[in-house]
Amino acid sequence: MTKAILLLAAIGLFASVSAGTIEIINDTGGWDIHFIYIGPSTDDSWGGDWLDDDEILYSGHSVAFSVPNNVYDIKLIDEDGDEYIRWEVSVNGYYEWYVTLDDIGEYNVSGGSSSSGGDDTVYGNAPVTIYNDTGGYDIWYIQANPSSYSGWGDDRLGSEILYSGDEFTFWVDGRDYYDIKCEDEDGDTYTFWEMWVGNDGLYLPVDLGDID
Repeated sequence: MTKAILLLAAIGLFASVSAGTIEIINDTGGWDIHFIYIGPSTDDSWGGDWLDDDEILYSGHSVAFSVPNNVYDIKLIDEDGDEYIRWEVSVNGYYEWYVTLDDIGEYNVSGGSSSSGGDDTVYGNAPVTIYNDTGGYDIWYIQANPSSYSGWGDDRLGSEILYSGDEFTFWVDGRDYYDIKCEDEDGDTYTFWEMWVGNDGLYLPVDLGDID
């Protein structure tokens, strides 16, 4: 095998190992996203819009971009000019962002604080997405803490309600076991013990078969 073939094989192997994907799902419930900016966190500027000139990310739709594995800043701008920014997003293979209206503002995914609501809520690096698959019962409370902790902590939903058929995402520190409890409008609870949350997060459907 010639040196040129060996070099091409090495380049192909490196490309396959370092290739990543950022998928953005517009879950805002009615607001279209007109601009998407993605850049390495080490860059000082956003660069150009990643959507084509006539492309719009409509509510309920998704778009995916191929990127090298790296740490990125991501900014979205919707039809009203509202900005959704995540700083220091680590991409190692696949990263998805279910964008909701709660994401308006700036969030440091690596563990910084939110600046959208004027609070000091700390976010982790792994998304936990709860899907309400109960078939008609709204979830009013979600609590989650590492399994090694005592007590449930604050309600992750805050003033929100997770309606049947919808999803809700919150952030925790990955690579740990978590206990997760949901409570619906009737006061029924759904408790999940020692759920492993990796760096890529956890997707957890909740249905009536999970009632305690």
